[in-house]
Amino acid sequence: MSTFSDRVRQRRQELGLTQGEVAKRAGVAQPTIALFESGRNKSTNAVVALAEALQCNPLWLEQGKGPMTGVNTTSLRPIQVWDNEDELDPDIYVFIPSLDIKLSAGSGNLVWEVDYKGQQQAFRRKWASRVGIDPKCAATMVADGNSMEPRILDGDSLVVDYCQNNISEGKVYALAIEGEVFVKRVHKEIDGALRICSDNADKNKYPDRHIPAEFVDKIQIIGRVIAVSGGI
Repeated sequence: MSTFSDRVRQRRQELGLTQGEVAKRAGVAQPTIALFESGRNKSTNAVVALAEALQCNPLWLEQGKGPMTGVNTTSLRPIQVWDNEDELDPDIYVFIPSLDIKLSAGSGNLVWEVDYKGQQQAFRRKWASRVGIDPKCAATMVADGNSMEPRILDGDSLVVDYCQNNISEGKVYALAIEGEVFVKRVHKEIDGALRICSDNADKNKYPDRHIPAEFVDKIQIIGRVIAVSGGI
């Protein structure tokens, strides 16, 4: 089984990059890359930046899990758990509330609200800025089920940008179909239809869902999933 150092070296060589070029892209010193490849430094808080520099999946780089490339959401789990929000420095952390999705009373329509009353999750500000999280448009949801494995695991916390509700090809969205909420990858078809896909390779259990163009307006886009956070 390959190690973290093996994967760093393998991907750098595949891209034809020097250690110095990778270091510059990741915003670290060149000796740091040398330490990673030698195996003397086996982990890093800069895995997301390093994965971006190496154009690969952070989860694959860190743990050897999932596909090496081709994943659009950003992972690694820089979450802080605390008892009192005032204990965390707001210059270091951003605070993101939860997204409460429910059927509204009376009308029965599906609605979503940002819940500012409960405990918020804290993310490191530098990481949030790097992956494009705008706290003014961000809320968290919890993944239920394993249809998006290996990228999104059951119980993972998902950061959803609810200001991004226009579909971009191949991105992952929280969406509602006929009152049921899903987290799926969305592909656009030439005729205006949509293909709603799970990342799980078991297509017998999680088949793609085709939405004809005339029914696309029935889909409610809650927001784009832009980061994944969970236990390591």
